[in-house]
Amino acid sequence: MPDLDALAPNYRRAQQRWSDAPTLAKCYEALGTSFAGDAHGMVELVKAFVESVCLTIMGEHREQMPSSTPSTTDLLVAALKPLGLRNTKGASKLDKVLTGFNKLADALTEMRNDSGPVAHGRDAFLDPVSADHARAFVHAGDAILGVLLNALEGKQPDLTVTREPYGSFPQLDERIDHAVSVGAWIDDGGDRPLVVVSVAMGSRSEAIELRIEPSRLLYGVDREAYVEVLRTAELPTAEEEEEPVAVPVAEETPIAKPTHAGESTGPVVEYAAEYTGALGALRSGAEAFLRAEALNPTAADAHEMRFVDSLLRTSEQNAGLDWRQREPLQARVKVACKRVLLHFGAATDVAEKVAGHWVAWLRIQAAGDDGDESGVT
Repeated sequence: MPDLDALAPNYRRAQQRWSDAPTLAKCYEALGTSFAGDAHGMVELVKAFVESVCLTIMGEHREQMPSSTPSTTDLLVAALKPLGLRNTKGASKLDKVLTGFNKLADALTEMRNDSGPVAHGRDAFLDPVSADHARAFVHAGDAILGVLLNALEGKQPDLTVTREPYGSFPQLDERIDHAVSVGAWIDDGGDRPLVVVSVAMGSRSEAIELRIEPSRLLYGVDREAYVEVLRTAELPTAEEEEEPVAVPVAEETPIAKPTHAGESTGPVVEYAAEYTGALGALRSGAEAFLRAEALNPTAADAHEMRFVDSLLRTSEQNAGLDWRQREPLQARVKVACKRVLLHFGAATDVAEKVAGHWVAWLRIQAAGDDGDESGVT
């Protein structure tokens, strides 16, 4: 006798489409076991599988339950509705198929209940009859699943809740990949480092930042790499956890400034005792800005690096050309300046807020310096 996949391929087709749906996977496994065995419970398993598919489709299209205790037909009608196949109250051939399917389900369930002793050897002549009807029901379920799966082709589910894996919508993936600019760096200003991916559209005023722990990135993208790192990683010593001492950078040291998002490995933080660079004209405004944020612009660290000088120096070194139009570069300035704020004693939440305000303020103040060759315009 052929196996279930050869006789009725749409069960496996549905299970593979939503391979991470646990209930559907269990129904498929139980159905295959029943089909290969004595067919006991086949009717109930087919009904459960079809209903599970219907509920999955309804969830992906945010279709509400038709009632608190829906029948199989109710769920089928509800699942077909967002796919463009509405119930016409028996007027269409599809409605008649759905009605017939449900009647067959009810009839076979009643038959199973009435002839329960057959499995114990009583009235043995009913055994082949029961098996034939169960096999017919498998075919009926396969036909219904074929209708559902074919109707799904070309229909886009709600992308925020769909169980479809990445790659199911290549045209949408391609559209995004060709429309965005991407930057990436490491933010180590918090309790642990974060991989920051900045995705921006040219017409948007701000980039979308995805902040991901390295462990989460590895776990979600490459599980084998996660295990390999876990196997070889060592806990940092107390000395390694201490913040490294800031080394002052001389003003005359030439620094290559990136000119495009993605050309740098990440934000550059530089502390300065005295800043005389391209943003020097903004010093008084920067001091007033910090005071308005309840911060002391004249603060200095143990190496006599000054707060406002370090903020201006760091801003210049991360801006790059056309930074006011490039969201990833603005995001890089923000992260670098947040580190400066943290270094000079700002709390984490304060540093995050003030860094965002600083970038917005700096964009406005630097707007009139388009002729400057310093790289901050």
